[in-house]
Amino acid sequence: MKNSAKITLGILAFFALVWACTPKSASTLSQNNLPQNVLASCTVAQDTFNHWFASGTPTENGFVNPANSVTFPHQNNCDFYKWSENMFLWITSPAQGAFGSKGTVLEGPVFYNVSPEDSAGNRTMTAHGSGPLRMFSHITQDGPNRLPVIFSKTGKMFEVESAQPTPKAKPMVKNAAGSAVVVSDLKIDNNGIATFLDQAGKPIQHPQAIIQHKINQKGIVERFIIGKKEVFLDQDGNQVQSEAGQATGDVLMAQNGGLIYYLSLVNDVYAWYLTASKDGAMSGSEFPTTAKARDSICAYARLHHGSQPATLPDSNALAIEIKTSWIEASRLKDPENYVTVMAIVPTYDTTNAAKWVPTGEKTVKVAMLGMHIVGSVNHHPEMVWATFEHQGITPNAAYTYVDVNNKIDTVKQDTGKNWLFSSNASYKNPNIAHMINRDTVTGASFGDTIKPVVNYTISPSNTLMAMPWGSAMDSVTNQENKSSSASNSEIISINNTIQKSLVGNDLRKNYLLIGATWTSGGAPPTGVSYGVGGDTTAGVSIGTNVLANSTMETYIQLASTSCFTCHHDRPTPSLKPGKLSHIYTGLIPFTANTTGAKK
Repeated sequence: MKNSAKITLGILAFFALVWACTPKSASTLSQNNLPQNVLASCTVAQDTFNHWFASGTPTENGFVNPANSVTFPHQNNCDFYKWSENMFLWITSPAQGAFGSKGTVLEGPVFYNVSPEDSAGNRTMTAHGSGPLRMFSHITQDGPNRLPVIFSKTGKMFEVESAQPTPKAKPMVKNAAGSAVVVSDLKIDNNGIATFLDQAGKPIQHPQAIIQHKINQKGIVERFIIGKKEVFLDQDGNQVQSEAGQATGDVLMAQNGGLIYYLSLVNDVYAWYLTASKDGAMSGSEFPTTAKARDSICAYARLHHGSQPATLPDSNALAIEIKTSWIEASRLKDPENYVTVMAIVPTYDTTNAAKWVPTGEKTVKVAMLGMHIVGSVNHHPEMVWATFEHQGITPNAAYTYVDVNNKIDTVKQDTGKNWLFSSNASYKNPNIAHMINRDTVTGASFGDTIKPVVNYTISPSNTLMAMPWGSAMDSVTNQENKSSSASNSEIISINNTIQKSLVGNDLRKNYLLIGATWTSGGAPPTGVSYGVGGDTTAGVSIGTNVLANSTMETYIQLASTSCFTCHHDRPTPSLKPGKLSHIYTGLIPFTANTTGAKK
């Protein structure tokens, strides 16, 4: 990133000159809804693209080698987007050689399934065998302390504690004198401001939340629910007005009634790095980014492999974490246009509209809708966070980009009905959760049980890609700023390049890079996104800095949030793996019991 700030600012300075004196021109969209007159600001040379393929020549659905993260160049944004595209093409390649004998690379032996948290907060890794993958019908979007999150109406994120952590607990606040007082009732005025009443029915003076968690208490609010009245209160006595629909533990349903299933994976380098770190053989202070770290991980794997593979064929890929979203292929009109795998998914008793209870499991073919790829690379232990989606499943909001004449073009919001995730692209109140799998008061998981959000039924919601290419709208003008137009152009440009370079009916043509984010110079992330002008202050998220996937961050698409909003340490930024990755801390390492190795 040494030169990226200068390059970005130089581009933006030039765009600033042409912004005011050039008229808007009409955009020309391709069949996959990408503007074809975009400035080619991020491309992949044909020779480079050819060498991504193991054969040296692009072939339809051909095998692509993983990107070399050890020698990763980091001169500008485009380098990060090329890495993302290369990794996606590898992971979705048909398996071959050391990467498996059938299916795709993500189904092969270098990747391990990661389970959801159990009641103790632990997760397990499962080596891929010959059978189907096991998937789940919910996705949990937790904050840095692994608590549920809400967003205020000003866009600020807060983690949530329950004022009643157990059913018998009485909600309490501190009063003006600092004494703990039981809250018996809430009286809410027309502006939504609550008066807290004590057991005598009298107002509690200057009520303040009693926060139980010790870390980042200023970023936590307590949730009080009495009857149908709900209030969020912080430790200073401020009441936080939350944005409707910003739930966590959400369950997503397509308009055709199909549930969306989720699968988390880590590669062997991640798995062995975690095991070596938790075994004390490595420091575990940050994810691997160097050849030396790679060699140490490989040496540890050879020594302790047991029943696991002794060699890591993707070692130059370094540590990779993946999260994917899927739907039953039979629900789609064109399943042949999707990457598909066989999976075990839960089945439900759907007779009760207020509660779907799991009844068992079934094995079905599922089609991939979206993919997060997170990986460590040279000089970037904070990891690169990239996301992809199948084209055309969710309508886009309006956005701008820079065309070949250096003019700012606008693509209007998508219209029409019958999108996979929207019954009508013009729906006025999109991105409101209808279904959850965790208690909104305590945050406790329902397991695979699904319940409706208050005032809704178990039903599909209408989704809109609020920031189609991961760039924020200007909060004053409600238009994308100049840096956003330039950023959008880079993503659209590389998508056009990949689309044209893939040959024949390659399935991967149907997926688009939405964007990727990282920090300047690999600094510990602060959770802050840059604003107008492309701020590259250490620790702020750059690249596509407000990135979201419509199938995985459906209900937390805000101009003030990025991947690092949740994936960073508070109050002091750090690069510790357990602070960046939500699965790292609770993930159980390989042991003698699972590998047969002696330590």
